[in-house]
Amino acid sequence: MKPFFANAFAFIYFAALILPMLLVIFIIHLLFLSDVSTIRTSGFSGPSGDFIIVGLCGFIIGLSLLIPPLRIMYRVLPWLFPLVQIGFINIVILEVALIILNYGYEVNNEVRHTTFYILMIVQIVICRLAMSVYYKVKPLRSEGRRTASGQTTTGHF
Repeated sequence: MKPFFANAFAFIYFAALILPMLLVIFIIHLLFLSDVSTIRTSGFSGPSGDFIIVGLCGFIIGLSLLIPPLRIMYRVLPWLFPLVQIGFINIVILEVALIILNYGYEVNNEVRHTTFYILMIVQIVICRLAMSVYYKVKPLRSEGRRTASGQTTTGHF
């Protein structure tokens, strides 16, 4: 009976928290360009309260990795863990970039605006390159288990 409850708990957690979190990660990626455009056209720094959302996403991901029954979803859907991990790292990079841009637009000076816009772009490029190098050295692995024959097995919902 215990595996049934573990699978049911993992499915509910996936449907109620992971799927909406994936949608939020996707929306934050799309809104980043809108936020940058708004800051550039208005000439003023904007609100940067998205770190609360980033923290909540990190908490949801952390719980799904700390609680063993919740890791079932990563074995059943082997593409989910890399998607969640890379998506989360990307939104952290983009939020730091918005903080840099907002800091540059706190003072009304065109040279400062341009400098911090370039700094923001450089920060994104360097962080993405660092992430690429890191994942080249330590590739992401799915949570599936290897059998004696070398095949990967997955859990069940």
